[in-house]
Amino acid sequence: MEGTLVTHYFEEKTDSLSGPEIFELQDENGLPIWFGRHVFKDVCISGECKMIRLWLFWDGAGNYLGMQIPEGKPLTKSDHTPFEQEDYKKLDGILSDTASILKDLKQEDLIVVPDTIDPYKAYEVDGYTAATRPALAEVVVKDAVYSCHTLWHTVYGPVQNAIFEILEKQVNEEFLALMFRSKNPAYISFAIRSMEKFPEYNETFYPRVLDCVRSENQPLAKQALDYFNPSLLEDTLIQNELVDMMSGVDMNLKYGILWKLIGLQKVDEKVVLKLLNMFEEETLGVGALNLIYRLISTEHLNNNPEIAEVLNNLTKHENGYVRNLTQRLLNITSQVK
Repeated sequence: MEGTLVTHYFEEKTDSLSGPEIFELQDENGLPIWFGRHVFKDVCISGECKMIRLWLFWDGAGNYLGMQIPEGKPLTKSDHTPFEQEDYKKLDGILSDTASILKDLKQEDLIVVPDTIDPYKAYEVDGYTAATRPALAEVVVKDAVYSCHTLWHTVYGPVQNAIFEILEKQVNEEFLALMFRSKNPAYISFAIRSMEKFPEYNETFYPRVLDCVRSENQPLAKQALDYFNPSLLEDTLIQNELVDMMSGVDMNLKYGILWKLIGLQKVDEKVVLKLLNMFEEETLGVGALNLIYRLISTEHLNNNPEIAEVLNNLTKHENGYVRNLTQRLLNITSQVK
């Protein structure tokens, strides 16, 4: 791929055979395209297994991207037979899974050693002299449980942490702007996480995060909404902007925004009125109305006649539940001085 290659020296004391560098490919704007490291290491406890040699790559936000196997040096299984194409595909899927069952397992947890086998000898090859634990059989490459475990922990271990440190050193206003403009969900996710760590960039970029709440990428939309903590939501402008976008997001996010507002000590009266109007326009349903009423205070009723008028109208609503719910709210607020 075209770009500028940057070399970062990296020393890992527990992996002295792998390359001492992390390579970073940057585009013409300085935005990372990928990070890569040459990996050469043992995959089992005894040190008698066949070594694995390959390149591992992470994207410009530090997420696993892929692997490259040197020509003529395929990965091998317990009996030293080479990986098939389907094995590589399965391994790639395993390495893409950040929540893999392998995360909390040690090498000695990977196999079941029969009583007839010397426990030490059982670890001489990758799952060959002892059986892979049944719970792992479907989530690892057959006869390559050690390789899967070693590579997963290589992807999500010290190298990835070093990449995050490299990226963090690059964070500034220009870098975050590039990340947001990339339209790459992984890069935008990194930018949002960086803003949480460096709140001085909030004023510049929070409108970009608000735009992400509308994203069709649901994990990104949720992350964007989660960014707006109670401290940020004290800004009534942000409260109103979140409510203004509710008609364009799915029901889960609508409720997510309402619960965000419920967690505040005070909600802007314009927000309350907008939400009541959305119920009248049937943009929000009865379930949402129950949450909206949790936002309404006596102060809202006393200071904003429009809110009081809408509630008065809802006491005559055709839905009996809505009438009763509204009347109960009015009774409670009237008792609060």
